[in-house]
Amino acid sequence: MKYKKILTLVLATSISSLMLSCGGTTNNNNNGDNTNIEYNPEEANKIDYSQYGLDEQFIKKYQDVSIGDVGDMIQSFPSPVEVSAIIQDMDVPYSNKYLFNPDLADNFETSFKKAFGLGVYCADLGYLNVYNKTGDVIQYLVTIRKLSEDLKIGQFFDFQSLKRIATNNNNLDSLLILSVQSYFNMDTYLRQNDRSNISALMVTGVWAESLYLACEVYKNKDNKRMKEHIASQKTIMDDLLAILIKFINNDPNYIKMVAGLKDLSIAFNDVKIEEVKGEDVTEIIDDVQVTTQGDHTVITVSDEQMANIIKAVEVFRNKLAETL
Repeated sequence: MKYKKILTLVLATSISSLMLSCGGTTNNNNNGDNTNIEYNPEEANKIDYSQYGLDEQFIKKYQDVSIGDVGDMIQSFPSPVEVSAIIQDMDVPYSNKYLFNPDLADNFETSFKKAFGLGVYCADLGYLNVYNKTGDVIQYLVTIRKLSEDLKIGQFFDFQSLKRIATNNNNLDSLLILSVQSYFNMDTYLRQNDRSNISALMVTGVWAESLYLACEVYKNKDNKRMKEHIASQKTIMDDLLAILIKFINNDPNYIKMVAGLKDLSIAFNDVKIEEVKGEDVTEIIDDVQVTTQGDHTVITVSDEQMANIIKAVEVFRNKLAETL
């Protein structure tokens, strides 16, 4: 299906372009709400992490990851928002109760909240696009525009074109493609202006909301592909922690986010992810040449583990929502 292929490609591209910002230029200052606040050991040593359920050993584990390593790590991420394509294949009913209320964006007072919220609404936009919810798409685009303007990156959204395309259900492919171009330009600007923490928050927002949407859909319809997608996020959490630790300093919002990820990771502890090596196999099936990749990933997760993961994801997402 053409739409499905473009959706998967576009969402993968958008998340990758946003994430690459963390590998850009950085500086060690905290002079204002929009500046980059890369990890500073001298400042971090003054923090009592125990009140957040963290310890110095845990922090040190991730602070030793270099910015260069993080950049390489990010480029290898699968797209968290590929969940939208999986939902489309599952043929499950639409539910607006899963989405974050766009009206709440009016209460976002800081750049931390606006950047994280922007990521959340972008993930919700992907979900809306799957169901061709034109009216709601417009509302979320309006919210995304407002937040991006508040963050001084609104110049990268051609809102009139986005709105025009969104009102035509036959052009949702074009809507996604134009959105990606906006995100790409925005990401470049953030990297060049030492504001990579803003992109890091946006990426975390996209990931957290996408995982939440995946879990809520899975609760209503068991699906092997969705189950494996959710379980596979175990490997993403360590990478997100390595990124967010770079900006932890003495900002309690970042510390709470890191603490939440640590708590969430406990639910994923028993998930087994194994990379299996093998030779590609090519065969003819119904006169069509089909190649099966030899190298593949085997994910093992029980129903009980899934139930624990879903519960933990709901707690994690709702705690983050409370900070907005």
